Amino acid sequence: MSGHSGCQIFYISDKYGSRVRKVSSNLKYNERLKRQMVKQDLFNSSKIKKPNVIRSGFDEDGLFYFDMEYINGISFFEYIEKNDIPSIKNKFEKILEYISENNEIGDNVLLNIKQKIKSLQLPDKYDFYKDYCLDYDWNKINKSYCHGDLTFENIIIFDENIYFIDFLDSFTDTKLLDYSKMYQELYGFWSFRNKPKKFNIKYVILDEMILLEEYQRQAALRLLILNLLRIIPYSKQKECDFVYSQMKYILEKNK
Repeated sequence: MSGHSGCQIFYISDKYGSRVRKVSSNLKYNERLKRQMVKQDLFNSSKIKKPNVIRSGFDEDGLFYFDMEYINGISFFEYIEKNDIPSIKNKFEKILEYISENNEIGDNVLLNIKQKIKSLQLPDKYDFYKDYCLDYDWNKINKSYCHGDLTFENIIIFDENIYFIDFLDSFTDTKLLDYSKMYQELYGFWSFRNKPKKFNIKYVILDEMILLEEYQRQAALRLLILNLLRIIPYSKQKECDFVYSQMKYILEKNK
């Protein structure tokens, strides 16, 4: 298993029990993975659980790794497919409550946004989407704590409890980044990228539960597009095509 970072994920079962090991993709990524481990280890919420970090170290190639609890649940994407609307709304409400309660912690995100967009080396056809991300007064958005990659695949339901996994040290910290990941699912159908896309009334209902002021919603939509742009350099052609088509769809849907 691996994600867009290239980190390897292993399931381990031995005399010490079951656990998951995440291993850095390369030596340069070691420090990032350490920060992600610390973010996961320090995470604390009355509504949401996490896999506890068990140990960390370096393998024979000098790659950093850490072991964590194995949570034998299903992704929130699967939970939505298999459960009724009241049950889904109950879980989603807790996720949204967690995001909304993250307080502002510092300066605005303007510099981080500009630096990230400038760093993206993409074909000319993506310039329109980069300009869309820049066309916003980012001085309005202050930093706040966030998970960093809160797609439905990184939310696990086990024994009716909600777990967050795969915390990410993102290019900036704002809870609107977590809202943008909700939109990445509800508008961009991220968890459908390797499956046939189909209309899902449950997604419409979940979208209606996200109550943001318009300036926040516009910021989250731009962060959504920026999320997708950031994925492209790490993606194969099939996934690039999916991302490009979804960006076009998202902007059409939200004119």
